[in-house]
Amino acid sequence: MTIDKLATQGREIYSTLAGRQYSEVSRLRNETLKSMFASKENAKHKKQIIANIKGVNYIDDSKSINPNATWFSFETIGNPIIWILEIEDENQSYVSLTNSVKEKVHTLIVVGGNDNKIFKTFNGLTNLIQVNSLSDAVKMAYYFANEPDVVIYSPANGSEENIENNANRFLQLVNEL
Repeated sequence: MTIDKLATQGREIYSTLAGRQYSEVSRLRNETLKSMFASKENAKHKKQIIANIKGVNYIDDSKSINPNATWFSFETIGNPIIWILEIEDENQSYVSLTNSVKEKVHTLIVVGGNDNKIFKTFNGLTNLIQVNSLSDAVKMAYYFANEPDVVIYSPANGSEENIENNANRFLQLVNEL
């Protein structure tokens, strides 16, 4: 199968894999495969709407700790996106997200890090804003957001250990708006 054919069949393949019964998944021996194929339908911190402020949904997607997970989240959102990207791993490549960003993201707010790689990757595709803290990012997103936009906090990098902390910080800051 070519990569082009795989890309066009991505949703169908994902649906098929997501539809597997848990009993089938639980028989996998490899823990990484088991977690990949387990149902993510109601996963905590995966595309969770945490608030709707003035017609704008604020989404916690802190479980998306790699570009592929963020890409899938973007593909399932039909509204214009304001993406909050908090850099934990400055070596991460985001090239796989360029098409989605160009088509769906009207504002990218980059938190922390002085990663010129991000600006080189997304320059000219969307509005790019650098801020120093997640607090500043949430305030900036609030300023730029209009109905029917979606503000999504989706790190596309980082580690499992930080998901809960990142999600709680984002939730608290959104609740302070």
